[in-house]
Amino acid sequence: MILKIYKRGLIKLILAITRDNEKLIYEVCRENKLESPQVLTGVESLKKFAVQELRNLNNYDQIIIDINSTKESENEIVQAVVAIKSMYNIRIIIVALGYQEGNSLLAKLFQEGIYNFVNSSTYLEQKEQFKTCLMQEGCQYKDAVRFRPKVENGKKNKIIIKKEYKKLKQFVNIAVAGTEKHIGVTTQAILITMFLKSLNMNACYICATDKDEIKNIETLEGVIKKDGLYSYKGIDLYSNDNKVDAMKYGYDFYIYDYGILNETTLDNFLSKEVKIIVGGTKAWETDETFRVLSLLEKIPEVNYIFNYSSNEEKAKFKKILRQYIKYIYFSEFTTDAFNSSINTEIYHEIFKDYISEKSNKLEIVEKKGFFSFLKRGWKCKKIYIKII
Repeated sequence: MILKIYKRGLIKLILAITRDNEKLIYEVCRENKLESPQVLTGVESLKKFAVQELRNLNNYDQIIIDINSTKESENEIVQAVVAIKSMYNIRIIIVALGYQEGNSLLAKLFQEGIYNFVNSSTYLEQKEQFKTCLMQEGCQYKDAVRFRPKVENGKKNKIIIKKEYKKLKQFVNIAVAGTEKHIGVTTQAILITMFLKSLNMNACYICATDKDEIKNIETLEGVIKKDGLYSYKGIDLYSNDNKVDAMKYGYDFYIYDYGILNETTLDNFLSKEVKIIVGGTKAWETDETFRVLSLLEKIPEVNYIFNYSSNEEKAKFKKILRQYIKYIYFSEFTTDAFNSSINTEIYHEIFKDYISEKSNKLEIVEKKGFFSFLKRGWKCKKIYIKII
């Protein structure tokens, strides 16, 4: 792979190494009136690239490196970045979408003087982070200090177990509909989006109802809004008017909120790979539950999640419905639709054909006393346990 040679001048030249985020990078540069970047999408070895193309990097002012585009280890990525940084006065922007503060790779890069990071899991926040990184001064130490290694006081070793997941299929469409009004469809749809995001999956919520009630979210503090797209607590949410825009950005999971299931919404509901019905178990809710059961009686792969059920109602409903439906779940109670820890066991079961556990990452942090830390720093062993 050979880089184009440009004459360095007043125009800021940008090189981007990515696999899946080419559209995002082009759009950010266009919106901020920057020169269109040269984008390389076939770089699997950053270390090899740095060796072969190091002399040509002198022609660029900024290099964007998407760490998800390489298959290399953390140490190899760090070595390549350090090699580039040591040779040229070039700004390095690290794209690590969905990576959280405390991630060991981002901590290592921070220690090497890399302060420009794009790590948000929502589209609008990603664009804002990019804008800051591409500004004249870029991000400074104070902006990136949240990525530095965290060491707690005390002498005991700390063991952190982090599960990593991989997607088994791409562009999965999920339909969520309810038996009646106010049964919790939107809450379940957002909870599912939050759950998938917590596993570092690229997911978005789409309001597919005529009333477009998701627009009410703009009253919440901290919501970012632009052209019918809302970003809040790490997820992207699309209104019904702008649901087509979601297709542009290549999410792994699209969660559609269809409101009440009826003849009008049935065809769209059935067209999705994963189908989820939200219902109730109260005496005054059963008529609508059985109405939906009759609509879907020949569709065996539908998942049913029931809200607000007592233990007595759960036992009774399981016994009654077992002859009609295969997949029955009872939701945990929550008033917070943006709580990613709700219903995790249920969602793991529902999405077992679409995501799987890749490895358990054990970080054993050996902590010394305070003065020992000043002399030697801290040690961190990482063990990857393969899941069979």
